[in-house]
Amino acid sequence: MLAALFVPEAMIAWALRQRFAAVELAKNHKGEGWTTTHGFFAIMGGFMEYQGNRPIRVLLPEELNSYSLTGNGDFPRIAKEEIEDKSKGDAISKALVILQTGWFVVQCIARGVQGLPVTELELVTVAFATLNFVIYLLWWDKPLNVQRGVRVYKKRDADEPIDDGNMEATSLGGFWDALSDLGAAIVRGPLTEEPEMATWLNRVLMWPFTKPFDILLGEGEKHTTMRVGTFYPHQWGRTLRIFAWVAVVVVTLAFGGIHCIGWSFSFPSSAQQTLWRVASVTITVVPILFPVIPLIKRLDDSGYVYVPGFLGLGVQVSTFLYMLSRLVLLVLPFLSLRSLPPAAYHVVRWTSFIPHI
Repeated sequence: MLAALFVPEAMIAWALRQRFAAVELAKNHKGEGWTTTHGFFAIMGGFMEYQGNRPIRVLLPEELNSYSLTGNGDFPRIAKEEIEDKSKGDAISKALVILQTGWFVVQCIARGVQGLPVTELELVTVAFATLNFVIYLLWWDKPLNVQRGVRVYKKRDADEPIDDGNMEATSLGGFWDALSDLGAAIVRGPLTEEPEMATWLNRVLMWPFTKPFDILLGEGEKHTTMRVGTFYPHQWGRTLRIFAWVAVVVVTLAFGGIHCIGWSFSFPSSAQQTLWRVASVTITVVPILFPVIPLIKRLDDSGYVYVPGFLGLGVQVSTFLYMLSRLVLLVLPFLSLRSLPPAAYHVVRWTSFIPHI
């Protein structure tokens, strides 16, 4: 949630990476009848290894070739309809969300056409709605909140009957699983894989700055026995990395550009207007520097000493300014509600858009 609020570009990168991986899995297993929905399901940890009635671990997509639904057959075959039956969202619910989001955007455009003021809060909402629309398109084939995995068994040479019993496959994780581990997570603190950050406070303070880059670069947390990591898969495909970076930058420019529309909006004070302008330009320009991050690693591996350090410092400072600007753009819209122009309460006259005699 924090990543979506402060670094929404990271969510686009995450959705892109999952989409690419799901399409690649569907292509590799086309002979088994797999679709993009199957690919997403596998990425979510939808296949659980069992021994008899005992769940062993969640299988990653690359491990499925050694398993089948009974242990005696071939590659796990499951119909797309069975996966969609497990999902908590269907095409109708997704279409309703997109329709509602689109209607809000249309209302804001209509207000601009008729010369009615659009509030800063509405403008920020339009920016997030645009990103939401992109994410919905990328995740259109992804099942929603599947909680029961498909049990699969290690392939055996001999045909041995399996007593499935009446046990259900274990949960794939989710809110309640995360809530049960909340206490331990608070004690450990984030960034537990960084031993040099000894203190709990350092790990907590550094997490907001490092986690977005982990998502963008595909270096998320590793999966556990019973569920895959939230940001799995952890790596980009080589051939799609450049396209993904370009796509993220384009979406970022659109997101920041929407905020720049409020350049001449009415603000309660000139200081707030200046803050809005500076923050809007910052979130538009800074993400363009993200592709420099892989270059820093290459220069570091090549033996350069000062250049990677200089570029790394620039990226850290830019990231801090970006996070600060995102915070400003989240707070200012609510502060501006205390002094709205009277026309902000006027409604759109839709009849002026309908041709009539």
